[in-house]
Amino acid sequence: MGVIRISNRVDKPKKTSADLVAMLRDEKGVGFSIVSETDAIIYFQDRNNYLRTASYRKNYLKHTDGAKAGKYINLEFAYLKELSTVDMHLRGHLLQMCIDVEHALKVDLVSKIERDSTEDGYTIVDDFLSQYNHIKRSIERKAGAIFTGDLIAKYFVLKNNAAPGDPPRYEIVSVDCPIWVLVEIITFGDLVKLYNFYCGRHPGGMKPLDENILNPVRSLRNACAHNNCLLTSLAPHTGTAPNSKISLFVSRMSGIGDMMRRKKLKCRPLFEIVCLLYCYTRVVSDDVRKNRLDSLKAFVDGRLVRHMGDYFAQNNQITTALFFLQKVVDNLA
Repeated sequence: MGVIRISNRVDKPKKTSADLVAMLRDEKGVGFSIVSETDAIIYFQDRNNYLRTASYRKNYLKHTDGAKAGKYINLEFAYLKELSTVDMHLRGHLLQMCIDVEHALKVDLVSKIERDSTEDGYTIVDDFLSQYNHIKRSIERKAGAIFTGDLIAKYFVLKNNAAPGDPPRYEIVSVDCPIWVLVEIITFGDLVKLYNFYCGRHPGGMKPLDENILNPVRSLRNACAHNNCLLTSLAPHTGTAPNSKISLFVSRMSGIGDMMRRKKLKCRPLFEIVCLLYCYTRVVSDDVRKNRLDSLKAFVDGRLVRHMGDYFAQNNQITTALFFLQKVVDNLA
């Protein structure tokens, strides 16, 4: 059987905002009784694009037969707009919390090495970069960056292998970098590797970080930092198996039953958010943690659930996801 080629240029040509609203109405069955078609057109022109807004429709079922077959059931444009809005606010809260976790890990690691008489702060960097050559390559690619270039030039001897007239192509010739500088120029994922590398040098001392928990936090941080939509698919995902520590963490919370815990932790976005909250309660300083959790609680008890009882009352998948998030945060704040 031959390969069937589909041309997006033919099947998905450029459309005006008015065309997109008409497509949502006629082909997708989206209603405009709350937000008018005129206001939806203006929204696409001035506030958000079709791809992001329409992505939340995956939380709704379609008619399977009859005259409305293929169209969404009980889906208003206002519901898509509302999900996009609360998602934006949620990403802002979570990104700040991810940054707090990253900062706390840096402070903790550097502090421990400063107090460790067996470490000079430099040898561990040599050994770490020798073991993880791809991290050294990553640093080389950042050597010309405006925010990290000066640090890298000061603590690494670099050779430019680019031909005359070509963009710089740096190679690290030698390393003279301390741990307190390295943590500022590596990624979150590489920071976790560095933290656990130090733990491995001193067994019985620091407890290694659980990468099965930190990797979801890294994933969430990247999604928030790149402004990716989080709440576009709130159904359980077969590929998401919650870590036993995370399951235990949620099982101790009031107001969340076993069935809800199992189902919601199989939803990848919710699982990653819970992993962040788990880490947050364990590594972030008390004053920062209290202020940030108080702010998050005000959001989940207010703006997040503002339309849970009207817009989303008939969508169990959305209401239970919002309820789950609210309960998790309420148990921590």
